[in-house]
Amino acid sequence: MKLSLVLPSLFPTLIDGAIAAAHEAAADIEHEIVVVSPYEIARPGVRWVPETAPRGSIAACNLGFSQATGDVIALIADDNRLTPGALRLSLAHLTAREASCPTLLLGFPRQTGHLTFVGSVYGRYYPYFFVARPSTLARVGGAFDEGFRKHFADPDLGMRVWAAGGRCEIVRDATIVDVDTRGAAGTAPDKALGSQAADFARFAQRWGPQFPGWGDRMDGINLDLSFDLLPLLGDGGTVELRDPAKIVDLRIIGALTMIALHHGVPVGMGRALQALEYLRWLSGIAPDVLNIVVSGGNRANLARP
Repeated sequence: MKLSLVLPSLFPTLIDGAIAAAHEAAADIEHEIVVVSPYEIARPGVRWVPETAPRGSIAACNLGFSQATGDVIALIADDNRLTPGALRLSLAHLTAREASCPTLLLGFPRQTGHLTFVGSVYGRYYPYFFVARPSTLARVGGAFDEGFRKHFADPDLGMRVWAAGGRCEIVRDATIVDVDTRGAAGTAPDKALGSQAADFARFAQRWGPQFPGWGDRMDGINLDLSFDLLPLLGDGGTVELRDPAKIVDLRIIGALTMIALHHGVPVGMGRALQALEYLRWLSGIAPDVLNIVVSGGNRANLARP
């Protein structure tokens, strides 16, 4: 089984480390690294795909996918590093699960500092960086929708997988770790190519009608969730919230995750259970939406189901 690691890059000072880490992560796997960048890359085991015009990170990723020749595609970035064994574990997960679920998109818990978390929209897990068969991407209409410029293409892909009867699942014992890019020299030609608000509006227009009761606030729909607290929402293998009564719990856990991220204080299961008990009660004392200030300006947007 051949693996294509698609690596878009805007940071010439980070690319050598990213390539070395990718080779190390795939050391026991037949693989190629496909780098998409506006600057030339000539490294062993690397195929450079020139980005001739700044069309945005989403278009750059799609360009890399179109040039990948592997049986499986993995998307990574120059400012993240996979932990040792992550790719081997993801391929084993894919092989074990795809017979019963051929439309399968796999992702990794993401670590920033001390906190490990995953992404969700409308109560469904989506990968920030993924591993998938090219046939899965083709089955759901392609990888990233270039109608999005910089944001929400990855949640949109995840939602298309769920909508097609597939699943987005977490490779539990693997992690992708953020690299500190402060001081890194980057070309960053796509900064002005779109806004988060415009991309979210497109996303919400497409998916919002299928999820009544969620409202239209981005911070109530697109939630990062502490990986350690996922058992409060299900089995931990993914996030697939089907009970509307659990929307409040999801938003409370999202708020606790933001507190942990911004204040550098991990939230253990004991504290999370206390917060759930208190904030569930608090959310029920009025019929209208409450913006509960949990800590330091972080808000839990709560409403009756």
